Amino acid sequence: MSNDIPNFNLLAVFSAVMEQGSLSKAATQLGTNQSTISTSLSRLKKDVGQELFVRKGRGVVPTSYSQMLYKQIKEPIEQLNGVFSSMADFDPQRSHRKFSLSSPEHLQWMLLNHFGSLPNPNLQLAVHDQDDDDDSIYEDLLSSKYDAMIDILVPEHPSIESVQLLESDVVVICREGHPRIQGKITQEQFLQEKHAVLERRRRKARSLEHYTSLDLSQREIVFRGRSLFSSMLLVSQSDYITALPISLALQFQEQLKLQLLKPPFEYQPIAHYLIWLKRQTADPAHSWFRDQVLGSSHKLSDITNDKPLVF
Repeated sequence: MSNDIPNFNLLAVFSAVMEQGSLSKAATQLGTNQSTISTSLSRLKKDVGQELFVRKGRGVVPTSYSQMLYKQIKEPIEQLNGVFSSMADFDPQRSHRKFSLSSPEHLQWMLLNHFGSLPNPNLQLAVHDQDDDDDSIYEDLLSSKYDAMIDILVPEHPSIESVQLLESDVVVICREGHPRIQGKITQEQFLQEKHAVLERRRRKARSLEHYTSLDLSQREIVFRGRSLFSSMLLVSQSDYITALPISLALQFQEQLKLQLLKPPFEYQPIAHYLIWLKRQTADPAHSWFRDQVLGSSHKLSDITNDKPLVF
């Protein structure tokens, strides 16, 4: 092993590969190419005199030495990244920065409206639908395609930070002229009716399953959609029912002539979290961006509270 301490750049590349599990993804995160990543790892391997990674499929797997090394340097690397980021200039009145974020559909309008009302028209926000693949939903965040994301669960990843944005109640909806449901619904009715559901899953379970102990497998599911809005639109034109966040139902209750019903079962409110990479925490631009997202979520909470439902 060399007596020289590996330079920061080599350790930063090593950390990126550890976090991404792939040379190509690490290259994307660092804004470089795979050849540069490979060369840096070779230099680090020579400096420490240890094998760092072994190939597996399309990615790489760290050796036990790499796992030990990463555990020791992870926090110092994040702190140094934070120092460099905090030294960058950011003026929200003059910046031409474009932020990118993935979000559940019922929050998208809130985010776009908020950023559209800012005094600096050159500051932009691009909002993306969430990934349908439960196994890869966080990859675009880890590869820096997104500056942040909003989701109902916090990923278990050492490089990710989060804060709760808001909580949303759940409502069951059906059309106003539903032949069997008027004003309220029993648990027996809920389980007997035909359901439209969101096909997207988190940790192998559909969204509502995270918030109630009721055995939802008893439901007869006739529609598995890729968006909450498609389920809501279908319900407005049929005798099917669905459950979704109250914030979305309130937006379209009048236009789609929907009944909003209290769920006939115990449930926990749906929590939404803002999620980002720890290395961006001290970045002034990213800190400002997070504050804007938090502020817009408070506006949504105010709107929801201004329209209380009497169940």
